[in-house]
Amino acid sequence: MIETFLNKYKKVFGVIFILGILCTVVPVIVGCGYTYLCEDDFSFEGGAKDVAEEYGSSFLGAAHRMAEYYNTNQGTYLFNFLVHYIRAYSRGDLPGFHLFMILNTVVFCLLLLYLLKLLARDNIAYLGMAFAVFAALFAMKNTAFGMEVFFWYTGSLNFLIELSLAFIAVSGCILYIRDKKTRFLVVSTVAAFLASGGSLNIVCASFAWLAAIVIIDRDEFMKNKKIIIPIIGAVVGAFINGIAPGNRVRSDEGLKEGHSTLFDGLRDTFTCIVIEDKELFTSLVFIFMLILLFVICVLFKVKILKEKVTILNLVIVLVGTWVARFFTMFPVSYGYHVDYMANMRTTSSYEIVAKLMYFLAVAVLAQFVSERLEVKADYAAVGVSALCLLLALILHSGIKNELKCGMSYLVYNDYKTGTLQEAYAAREYVLSALKLAEKDSDAIIYVEPFRKAGSAYGMGLGVDCEEIRNRSAAGLFDLHTVTVIYKE
Repeated sequence: MIETFLNKYKKVFGVIFILGILCTVVPVIVGCGYTYLCEDDFSFEGGAKDVAEEYGSSFLGAAHRMAEYYNTNQGTYLFNFLVHYIRAYSRGDLPGFHLFMILNTVVFCLLLLYLLKLLARDNIAYLGMAFAVFAALFAMKNTAFGMEVFFWYTGSLNFLIELSLAFIAVSGCILYIRDKKTRFLVVSTVAAFLASGGSLNIVCASFAWLAAIVIIDRDEFMKNKKIIIPIIGAVVGAFINGIAPGNRVRSDEGLKEGHSTLFDGLRDTFTCIVIEDKELFTSLVFIFMLILLFVICVLFKVKILKEKVTILNLVIVLVGTWVARFFTMFPVSYGYHVDYMANMRTTSSYEIVAKLMYFLAVAVLAQFVSERLEVKADYAAVGVSALCLLLALILHSGIKNELKCGMSYLVYNDYKTGTLQEAYAAREYVLSALKLAEKDSDAIIYVEPFRKAGSAYGMGLGVDCEEIRNRSAAGLFDLHTVTVIYKE
């Protein structure tokens, strides 16, 4: 009866899921159209302009600066190159800058959608799974931290692009296992190597996902050893990234007593994971999305693993997803020498990985339950759905308040009230004034009072012309000094 009902109204469910996805994703994409240069963006754009002029080529200049940063700052070779080569603002002004930011987020969302479709193998179920995932990524508490990954140019280059490449690597590996076409193996390996060129926490996540494919599909691996090639690509890239002298230089600058040894790093990582899990599981939205995904996977008979889920495979997935989260957190805790999340970009990127791991574990658990209980599982899922609906009605106020703290709603509300446009206009004015200022002059910009948007951050420019960001802005716009005064 339940299966007949689902088949009859599949398209209706599909439309509902698509609308849910659009409600969570579209505001974030809109927000990308109101981004601007901020903090480190000024130094990177200015430095990229200088080396491009010095070498007469953006490519050669970026390659030279990549090697320099590798030795003095961090081993993120892909980021180091891209941030000095793309030069989105210098090449395309704010329209080009916005186009890049929008495309970056759209590609991330589409690649995640495609990966979910590969895993679900059902054209409607994957949409439901995607809605649950995107709601967790963009609509629950703490997701506003994502502004440093999705709205900050430097952050998007060091985290978001690499996450997208990791999705390509995983998708390519899955397609190769299924179709045995060499092109998928090549794409997966290249993407895995490039994904290892960004922030080390994303590097660890990418490697963990590829390793999970081989471990779970070990029977296929025994027949075809080529499946391990993408992992080799990821390992080679991670090795190049990890041994960079710049990593040691950067890490040593933040050394803290009691947080310096490898053991300290492992302990701090565990502490951070416990703190983050408490945050995740005190979120009503996150818990309801986990349950929603479980119900969808049971009702639509989603088979994440092609074979029947054994207890061994279930344990491997549950343990493996925890290990993936641990090693995603480790470079952050050990690198920053802290037992808490030091900034918004690392918090957001870790939580993206952690949420995906929890959803994977729940999807496999749902397959295990469905295979064991068969028809009874459908009725159990319907019962759980009814109970959750009742709880949602009871907890309506708490869920509503949490949704209002989410990244999607913040952007939507700022846009609806005009706050986002007003805050952007003020930052656009600063950039335009700096661009039009006389070369080598002392530019002093007075900004009229404006409403601050909750979904946007500041520029990092202030009244102190000797502050590093002001000096970087002066270098980018060929000025002697830059002073920005915000009127009260």
